[in-house]
Amino acid sequence: MENFIYGSEAKYTINEVSKITNLSKPTIRYYEDIGLLQNITRDKNNIRLFSDNQVMRLRMIQCMRSTGMGIDMIRHYIGLSNEDETDLKERYSIVLEQEEILLAKKEEIKKQLSFIEHKKQNYEEKLNNLQKSKF
Repeated sequence: MENFIYGSEAKYTINEVSKITNLSKPTIRYYEDIGLLQNITRDKNNIRLFSDNQVMRLRMIQCMRSTGMGIDMIRHYIGLSNEDETDLKERYSIVLEQEEILLAKKEEIKKQLSFIEHKKQNYEEKLNNLQKSKF
């Protein structure tokens, strides 16, 4: 992950943020429109400028979405305070749930990769045997 300095200085255009996050510009605008991304600064030409904090927020949204978390749950997660102990515990619980989802996906991918590697080895052996039989 790139090193971002947590800060609110607006310095990235939507094109730059799109390249950094691999999110499309319409997706970034959508997240702003539905309130997941707030306080976007605009320059004198009305061009959006994003801070490191906002880029990190997009990365968090992107990560949570990739685990299958819905927009409403992400909105709830964002709405929880970092200061309140109850909210902090709930945020922690949500992160643990997402970790479990990702670990399960990782195991499934390992199984699929193992199967593919087995098939690849079979084909390599058959191709080698065909090559040997030609000579």
